[in-house]
Amino acid sequence: MPVDTVLHSTAVTAGFEIAMLLRCARTGSGRHGRTVMEFSREAAACRLTTLLDGLALDAHRDEYVAGGWHRYEVHRVVSTGLSDWPLSRAWSSGYERLCGSTGYQSGRQRQHRADLAEAAWRAAVLCGGTRRRGGPLAVRVSDADLGLILVRAARVLDAPVSLRSRAGRYTVEATKGSAEVTLRQLAAS
Repeated sequence: MPVDTVLHSTAVTAGFEIAMLLRCARTGSGRHGRTVMEFSREAAACRLTTLLDGLALDAHRDEYVAGGWHRYEVHRVVSTGLSDWPLSRAWSSGYERLCGSTGYQSGRQRQHRADLAEAAWRAAVLCGGTRRRGGPLAVRVSDADLGLILVRAARVLDAPVSLRSRAGRYTVEATKGSAEVTLRQLAAS
């Protein structure tokens, strides 16, 4: 895709969600670059494959079991076309549209912002470190930008959340109630 091509809002949303998946899982860096991405959850790998297929990028999934005494499954997505796609432009456009302080917004712009907010929370719930035991939905992320994005996205979705920092990690916790149910349902969609 040429550099001067304008990305359509659906491509920005898909690219933003792909970038959120990669950043929340802290994958896509290292010796493979952005051709091999590994996840601990099958749902995250399925979502990434669906998004890549929607952008007409080739992608395939495979799974393997690793570990010695404690076995675990790794869900790998391989996509050779992602390194040529303008993922950084989609990330920065999505970040600006979601977290930027713009005044007036048309109905279409508000809907696109809501789509970006849903994509951010969907990726965070699928890949972020969520609370395993009871209690309200809480997502742990290692990046302050991801914490900011999730707080802004929750505000767009009218879901009250709190942000806490501890030992270089950030926890975004939804308040118990209908907002938590809404955020949990995004991962299932």
